[in-house]
Amino acid sequence: MVKNLKVLILSASIGSGHTKAAEALGKFFDGNVEIVDFMSQEISTLNFITKKIYLAALKFIPDLYDKLYKFTGKHKIGTLTRLITSSLIYFPFSRLLKKFNPDVIVCTHPFPEAAASLWKFLHAKSARKFLLAAVLTDYSLHEIWIFSEVDVYFVATDAMKFKLAAQSRPNQEIYAEGIPIGAEFSKLKAIEHKTPTILIMGGGLGLGSIEETLQDLNNVNLSLKIFVVAGQNQNLLSRLKSLQKKICHETEILGYVENIGELMTAADLLITKPGALTMTEAFAAGLPMILHAPIPGPEAENALYAVTNGAAISAVDLKISSIVRQILENPSQLYEMKCNAKKLSKVNAAEEIVNRLKNFIK
Repeated sequence: MVKNLKVLILSASIGSGHTKAAEALGKFFDGNVEIVDFMSQEISTLNFITKKIYLAALKFIPDLYDKLYKFTGKHKIGTLTRLITSSLIYFPFSRLLKKFNPDVIVCTHPFPEAAASLWKFLHAKSARKFLLAAVLTDYSLHEIWIFSEVDVYFVATDAMKFKLAAQSRPNQEIYAEGIPIGAEFSKLKAIEHKTPTILIMGGGLGLGSIEETLQDLNNVNLSLKIFVVAGQNQNLLSRLKSLQKKICHETEILGYVENIGELMTAADLLITKPGALTMTEAFAAGLPMILHAPIPGPEAENALYAVTNGAAISAVDLKISSIVRQILENPSQLYEMKCNAKKLSKVNAAEEIVNRLKNFIK
């Protein structure tokens, strides 16, 4: 086992998934581990502004973001996009490298990965060396993740592995270990309950038409228990509490929670936007999903993965209340979806990824 290993994990606070993946990985390393939000204002004002622009684009002009995502997914355009991105954020990364001097750098977002790759390219003959690993946190592959300077890739599925292998250099390693989630998800125990229970989430930022979803469930003429998680969205939390008295079902409104695994095991259905970390946690809990309001681009592809594999139903063209009623009135369908979700679970991904990395630098 490697002792005194210096590990720098670079994440990005664009949604909570990249950060949660980084935290899950950090717990399995021995030695000195630093987890840094590469898009925070403390690291770089430019990075912070870029994040704000990105989040604003998702909120106010999602169709434009969708077009940009697809446009930059083309090989030549993707190459140009990577070059521009890495150049803009090169210097904040260079400062971090000097400060921490790590043996291993793990990136759970393509922005820090781009900067690290550019540094390795420009300093190929430098005496300073580090192993660069990229951990992809979606169920699809995009050009913005692909760099020749990455030593090892960790992807969610075998299909992503084969697609990436077709575009990688010969000495790059690629493993389909899954998306890292918290170790507590390997210890989940089913919670018995008689009343059909629905969990509504929208990721750490509380996105995805949560209020409209909760109101729509008034149309379900079955007795339900509903948990609603607003995440870090305090404005949403206040609005939901005001709305609570108008809901005909037993409803509990929550803000940011640490026990999401327990809530998932207490639920029969999860209604959420298709964020990859949320989906991965639901797979571990064997929790069927109704997916709606995807962020254009990667989340639409995440939804396709879960729906194609029978663990979720897309609510794009259907009312959520009608889907809930259909599933709850058909126990065999609900059971099949639970089994399909469990089949997709790779609950030990974080530990497996870290063990792979340790073997690289023995």
